[in-house]
Order: sequence, then C-alpha cells, then structure tokens
Amino acid sequence: MAKHDILTTTIHLSIDNGSSHIKGIFDDLSNSFIFPNVVAQPFGERFLLMEQGDPLDFLDVQITSPAIDTEQYRHVYVGNLAIGDEGIVHEIVGDKAVQKKAQRPETMVTLLTAAAYAIATKHVDAIKRGKNRIKAAVRLGTGLPIREITKFSEEFAHKITGGIHSITFVTTPVFKGVTVEMEFTLPSDISIDDVSGVYDMEATSKSQLSHKGFGIADVGGVDMDIAFFRPGLDLDQRHSTGAKIYLNDALESIRNEINAQGEELISSTAELTIMLINKEYEIYAEGKVAFDMTNLVNRHMRILAEKVLKYARNAWKHARYANEFWFIGGGAIVLQPWIERLNAELGLPLRFDPSEFSQFRNARGTFFLLEHALKHSADAEAAASLEAKEGSDGGSGSGSA
Repeated sequence: MAKHDILTTTIHLSIDNGSSHIKGIFDDLSNSFIFPNVVAQPFGERFLLMEQGDPLDFLDVQITSPAIDTEQYRHVYVGNLAIGDEGIVHEIVGDKAVQKKAQRPETMVTLLTAAAYAIATKHVDAIKRGKNRIKAAVRLGTGLPIREITKFSEEFAHKITGGIHSITFVTTPVFKGVTVEMEFTLPSDISIDDVSGVYDMEATSKSQLSHKGFGIADVGGVDMDIAFFRPGLDLDQRHSTGAKIYLNDALESIRNEINAQGEELISSTAELTIMLINKEYEIYAEGKVAFDMTNLVNRHMRILAEKVLKYARNAWKHARYANEFWFIGGGAIVLQPWIERLNAELGLPLRFDPSEFSQFRNARGTFFLLEHALKHSADAEAAASLEAKEGSDGGSGSGSA
C-alpha cells in the first residue's frame, strides 16, 4: 500500500479499565465512551443483518500485538457484542477476578480495542471517504489498583509501550475492514486508580477537598481502592490500601439464581450492573414481569455493603485527620442504598459522589494528569529550546568580539 494511503494521526487518550466497564476519553473531556468489560471468543461465523448501527455495540476485532501471545485472543468480540455470545465468554468473575489486572490478557484486549475505537471515531469522516488504514501515535493515560501499582506498573507499562499494536475491525459497522496501528507512550506513567478520581473531583466539584483531610474509596467490580489525603491533597501512602471485594462475583451469583428459573433472563454481570445502577429490579419477558429480584438483590448487596464498610472503617480509624470519607466508582453507585442504610445507625460522615459523575471519575482524572504531563513536557522543551538559542547567540557574540 502506498504511504500516502495511510492516515497518520496523534491522539490523547485516557482509559479506565474497570472490572465491569471500560471508560475512555480522547482529546477532549466531551469525547467519552463506555462499554462492558466482556470479551468473547466467537463461535462460528457472524452474519450482519444490516451494516448499520453504533460501532461501539459491534466491536468485532482481530488483534496483532506483542502483548498478547495466545491465539485465543487474536479474534474476539468485545463489549456489548460479546454479551450473550455462544462462544467462550470472559467476564471478570471467578478465576479472572483473582488474577491481577496488570496480568489479565483481557486487560490488554479491551485497552487496545478501546484505543482503536477512539482513533477510528476521531477519523470517522476519513473512513467514510475510503481510508482503511490508520497509523496512530497514542499519548495514553491509564491506571492500576493501588495494591498493584508498586509491583506491576513497570510490567504493565512495558506491555503497552513495547512495540506496535494492530487492530482490524472485522464486521463492525462504519469501521469494517479498517486497520489501526498504534504505538503508545505514557507521558504521565501508570497512575493509581482512585487517586486519579480525586483530581477530577477537586477540579470539577464544589467540595473543596484540598482544604480537608479525607478518605476515599473507589469501589469497582473486583477491587476496592482506599486512599487518604491530608489537607493540601497530600496522599498518605502509609495508610492508603486496597482490598478485593468481588462485587462481580456477587452479581454473578444473583444472575445464576435468577436464570435458574428456567430461562436466561440476564445474560451477563455487566447487564445486571446497569440494571442495579438504574434501580431496575423487575425483569420483563414478553411484556410481563418474569421475575422481581428485589429480595434477592437485597440479600446479596447487604452482605457486600457490610464488607465494604468494614474495610473502609478499619482503614479510616488509623487516619485520624480524615474528617469525612467518600465513595466513588460504579460499584459505589450499586452499593450506595445498602451502605446508607447501614450508616443510618452509625451516623458516620460518609459522602457519595453523584452517580452522573462517579463512574467516569478515574477516566477524567487520568485525562487531567495526562494533559498536565503533556503541557509540562511541552513547556520544558520550549524552555530548553530558548536556553539553547540564547546560548548559541551568546557564543556567537563572544566569538566575534
């Protein structure tokens, strides 16, 4: 293919690779997307009824990457398309949840797919005009749970930056046949999930966190990151911690009990998560209520809320300067009603991030950190260039004297 047929581009991209959903932001805070963290190895051949629809709902990709060394992840469905597929479906439950996020192959699969989707979306007009190969320099911001950041961030960073990654969209509407080649840099290194969310809260909310001592928990589908900040947004590394709470496993138990009624009423934990976030407890089939899961959800979520609150309080009691404690993240949205009921008896100063912001806090905070790192790098380069120019001018002057 002639060189001029390749579209070259640069993109600034933030990805929060959550255990339930992948959240992304590219180039501007208004450019955001989200899809379920579900990967399927397809069975047989898929036929499109029509080549239309939102590409985000039909992520059918072939992957070539030095970070993925097994054939089973070369051709996969990702996100909504993977839900309910007849092939081998991977959700972050059970054995997958026990694994480290930095080491799960699904983490790289979803990260690369999200990046390729963002790049293709950025250049959708060129694709519609016939461009089918894009070469992208990706300035990436992403993070790991607090318990993984010390031991696994270098390994994770090497996977991301260690070569050229290629994604080809197979049957995806609009992007069908498009290949995206990506080379990544990490201007802000690997950030800490949860801590990134604090930067967004401070930048966008009216809570004025920088003047307070506080704790904050990012509740995800598997991990719960707990960080403490002294006034001035000074991270307390000694008392910040993390734990695995396995929210997704609890949701999987609920889903299995519901589907034991004889039909697959809920096809994935990701689908159930959205239902709980929207407080949709009645499941309809053929226009009628097939199952009311209120009591079932109450039983499981109360147990999990007790565990989450216990972890938070055990960490909080050692950070005596922390006058309040915040919950953010998709898991916090799910568990909020049960945590608040438990706290009605305790009367602790607990705060919950508004649900319309909570799920994207880490992605937004990571984007802020990325943009700050890029600006700092550009300023440093400009200063060095100016210094070099002034030195050159000075040298010329002394030589002619």
